[in-house]
Amino acid sequence: MNIFAIIVTYNGMTNRWIEKCLNSLQDSTVAVKAIVIDNNSQDGTREYVPQNFPKVVWFPQTKNLGFGQANNLGIKYAMEHKADYVLLLNQDATISNDAIEKMLAFSDGQSLLCPLHLNGDGSNIDEMVRISLKIKDTHFLYDLLVRHSQADSYETGEICAACWLMPKQLLEKIGGFNPLFFHYSEDNNYYQRMVFHQVKTLLIPAARMYHDRALQGNIQAYNRKLLQRNLLLEACDINHSFGKCCFNWIKLLHRSHYPLITFMKEMLWIIKHAGAIRRSRATEKKEGAHWL
Repeated sequence: MNIFAIIVTYNGMTNRWIEKCLNSLQDSTVAVKAIVIDNNSQDGTREYVPQNFPKVVWFPQTKNLGFGQANNLGIKYAMEHKADYVLLLNQDATISNDAIEKMLAFSDGQSLLCPLHLNGDGSNIDEMVRISLKIKDTHFLYDLLVRHSQADSYETGEICAACWLMPKQLLEKIGGFNPLFFHYSEDNNYYQRMVFHQVKTLLIPAARMYHDRALQGNIQAYNRKLLQRNLLLEACDINHSFGKCCFNWIKLLHRSHYPLITFMKEMLWIIKHAGAIRRSRATEKKEGAHWL
């Protein structure tokens, strides 16, 4: 197996995140080639990684590309070097040494694979995964609550991209992240595209990942463009017609706490980028390695 792990860093020396992350990859029972794309860190990450992990494929950037576009650089490199699988892993996350091995054991070569996302010390489910996880397989709760055991895998809904194991066939079919999303919601959009192309997400509960973060990471950055991202997600959702999109915008306005003037300001941003949104919808309806 030719497996690449992509880590996007930005000031990754906080709590020595990047050191712990890369060490966990080195301890993997399955060999992994690490690619680090640094989004112009200012805290010593740019010096620390190449000095202490010389085998890492190192891509320092002169500006912050955001999560999706930086990952796209790594995915493109991996695919050009004949990757069988690509692991996306957040800088503030670590994996158990057998996580990749256990995910590969139940891979069908087409579906997105995810370990069980735990918090930093492994004492609980990662909070955002608990909120967003939508179990399609109704046996999951029955197994846990009644049988006190678990299956090898469960088909789920959306799981955040803090740890995704992506087979080559998936990347050839769906591609990379949509560049319209700078930071946050790029994985939501990716899941929408997976739904359209009938690609499954499989949770492998025996595989473990540990995510050392608060609720949404940088809460200020998360909230800053939240309304704009929600509007953009609706606009880019290729599972919906334009009419359905408009209906969902109205529902969003009705249930949100934003003033009408704020809502209209963000709608103007959507209108300004309507051409790019329309082109992205047309592109993503076709199979192919888009955005790479």
